[in-house]
Amino acid sequence: MEWDFEPSERRRTCMLMVTHACNLNCSYCYETHKKNAYMDVNLAKEIILREAQFVNDSDQFDELQIDFMGGEPFMNFPLIKEIVEWLESGVISVPWICFATTNATLLTDEIKTWLREHKNSFTLGASYDGTSKMQSTNRGTEKHNMDLAFFREVWSHQPLHMTISKETLPTLAEGVLDIQAKDLKVEAALAQGVNWTIDDALVYREQLCILKDAYLKNTALTPFNRLTRFVNVYDAPSTEKTQKKWCGTGKGMATYDIDGKKYGCHMFTPLVLGKDKALPADAVEWDSPESNADDYCKNCVLRVFCPTCPGFNYKYRGHLAVRDKRWCPMVLAEAITACEFQVELIANMDKLDEKDAQYGQAALQAYQVLRHLDIATSQSPYTI
Repeated sequence: MEWDFEPSERRRTCMLMVTHACNLNCSYCYETHKKNAYMDVNLAKEIILREAQFVNDSDQFDELQIDFMGGEPFMNFPLIKEIVEWLESGVISVPWICFATTNATLLTDEIKTWLREHKNSFTLGASYDGTSKMQSTNRGTEKHNMDLAFFREVWSHQPLHMTISKETLPTLAEGVLDIQAKDLKVEAALAQGVNWTIDDALVYREQLCILKDAYLKNTALTPFNRLTRFVNVYDAPSTEKTQKKWCGTGKGMATYDIDGKKYGCHMFTPLVLGKDKALPADAVEWDSPESNADDYCKNCVLRVFCPTCPGFNYKYRGHLAVRDKRWCPMVLAEAITACEFQVELIANMDKLDEKDAQYGQAALQAYQVLRHLDIATSQSPYTI
């Protein structure tokens, strides 16, 4: 069984904001300050050399990932092309890989030929939201077609990334299964800044149950990530089970804007927050409890399971730690269904490896807590 995994802590991520421009205007987009602005390739090279030296001198990191970010990064394909070929010439001594996420609408035949030739140096992920109707709903345009066969051919291991909007939530299961029927992997996340309600949570639960049943019936399908997360649920406060920092923002990751200024991640750049509200990397103590722990959530049984993003927290609520409480019933719906799925799946396995057993035990423990909660009536923070 392929369970959800934690990324390597030995990899340093250098994110380059190669452009503030995008050719689409997705309904859930949080980049509210787009403009036709681009990073200079020589500046990008300077940053990469500096980051590579940092990794080389570090006891914490062994390798470097260079992420090309926008806007839509392929609005600045000439920079991407030159940087990858420059790196392939051996200009840095640490192991490296390049990565980008794209809406895939700008991939010409010429670009796809180049990507095939450099697939061992460059991994491309695609943002794709389900059926053609779901794509159209979220993208706000019919000009959203992408060559799924190309991604299946070149990066079959790389999941498509689906954003679940309020409008596409009722067809979530259909969208996920449609992608998987095309022999592609998919992972999904709820849109941020959305007024999620208890009614939405009940729909989410229904859609997740459809997927749960589909995966239990057909074990050849790879369950998508919302059902394979480790269900760590606790019914009592504990200093050992407090809210955690979910990502490498400001520590394992550094983001450089088009002018070379450094930020903790792309969420704190002018593209997302505007020039006057952008938050430089050195303005935050990224590992402090004040930056990660919301007092409202400290006794909630889902405090560790519940995902949180300091960037979205800061953008929408003005504080790195303050979570969106409208998410609470959605997270409860996900925890309950993931717990049920994992218990049922593992109960039917003929042979368990160590990780299967670990996930199964956690899911059984979680069930003892979650069975006391009801999505429609329980109020957050969820306590027993």
